Amino acid sequence: GLSGSLKLARNCPLQSATRCQSTSGQSTLSQEKKDFIASGPGLEDFIREHAYPAQPEHLRRKKGERQRLRLPPWLHVDIPVGDNYAGVKRSLRKLKLNTVCEEARCPNIGECWGGGKEGTATATIMLLGDTCTRGCRFCSVKTARAPPPPDPNEPQNTAEAITQWGV
Repeated sequence: GLSGSLKLARNCPLQSATRCQSTSGQSTLSQEKKDFIASGPGLEDFIREHAYPAQPEHLRRKKGERQRLRLPPWLHVDIPVGDNYAGVKRSLRKLKLNTVCEEARCPNIGECWGGGKEGTATATIMLLGDTCTRGCRFCSVKTARAPPPPDPNEPQNTAEAITQWGV
């Protein structure tokens, strides 16, 4: 059941405020609010044809087709390059630090480490090694109930990285 004093009528589409009723059967919205909602933008105002480039004819392989399908254009990311990206990567390797970005195989790593539009590079350092003890199913970070022992130099290396990056 629904909690609170607002119930939805049986055929209440969420976008139609005129069919939603309170428990007493009367609408809780004033006529002015109903008119405002009815004259507001629709879904088509938020979806633009130019927002997504032309789609390939099909996004799945047909039976017997061997050619590899390409990713749709909205899933393409640039290969990470640049001075900021290289500097962060070099620093992490030198200090033997792990990041969520790398361990989770984040496709946006180039944007974060490269600094994006503002030029400020970011990286999320994993403390206590490269292994997580949680095991969330949506995440690709390596997991273990009993992770390997932490690097005794990790606190010093983390502090050094923070100092180098000017955080």
